[in-house]
Amino acid sequence: MDQQKIFAEEGVDLTRVVIGHSGNTTDLDYLEELIVNGSYIGMDRFGIDALLSTEDRVKTVATMCERGHADKMVLSHDASCYWEALPEHMLPAILPNWHYLHIHDDVIPALKSHGVTEEQLHTMLVDNPRKIFSLKGGY
Repeated sequence: MDQQKIFAEEGVDLTRVVIGHSGNTTDLDYLEELIVNGSYIGMDRFGIDALLSTEDRVKTVATMCERGHADKMVLSHDASCYWEALPEHMLPAILPNWHYLHIHDDVIPALKSHGVTEEQLHTMLVDNPRKIFSLKGGY
């Protein structure tokens, strides 16, 4: 919430802000507060199970969808081809789900099994990023 307060004080249009790493929490009240104040939330870091399990992340996203918030969430894994914190050969052993196919192969089917619809998935994966990155709105 502190980020939003600073952005608002500086005149930032919160409807153009994505609060990243929101996928690291299961605190639904906090996530809803971010949305109510106007921001999108980045439900990211899928695959970094050491911080929060994929199952907990999926349940959180599914619950937020049940509450009608698919139009304010974006999904990502934050996987990268290089991470200086760990030697590359250790990543598969330490973070086996942190790769580019995790969302497609594992997360989407899990979300569907928790009742997330195709329309909600399309909203989070296609429509919302398109809105965020579009030039409409003066940016």
